[in-house]
Amino acid sequence: MNIFLRILLMVFAAAVFSACGLTIEGVHYGWPVESVLSVGNQNLVEDGHHGLSFSVAQIAEEEFKDSTALRGQTVRLLRSDEGYYFLTAKGFKNVYVMKPGSGQLSLKSTIAVSSVGLKEPALNQRPPYIELLDGNSVIRLTRDDMVEGKKQ
Repeated sequence: MNIFLRILLMVFAAAVFSACGLTIEGVHYGWPVESVLSVGNQNLVEDGHHGLSFSVAQIAEEEFKDSTALRGQTVRLLRSDEGYYFLTAKGFKNVYVMKPGSGQLSLKSTIAVSSVGLKEPALNQRPPYIELLDGNSVIRLTRDDMVEGKKQ
């Protein structure tokens, strides 16, 4: 009977502890400075500082209708406080907002920011916004849309 009681107590304790979830709130995922990443011959970008690597072939196809258009170029990447990745580059007409998942980045939104293509874009963290600079133009972005500034 003593062994049965011990097993019952262990099962009960396991059930109680597994039901208790630990949640840490107030997490800020944002990077203070954008990453300027070079695109290699295989369409891969790697950010060793943040431990991130991925292919930009699909974004190049979406933006330029050519999956190899970004080879040898640089892309600009910044992570917002909410954990979304904002990606753009010279010549882009859009900023791509990507949501991280298990081994993937999925498109959250495509924000049209230029009708002719960006000349020298830069991304800044300006909570609660991501700021896109291009020449004298300043555009404030959320994960869903442009909230301030005007399309170039």
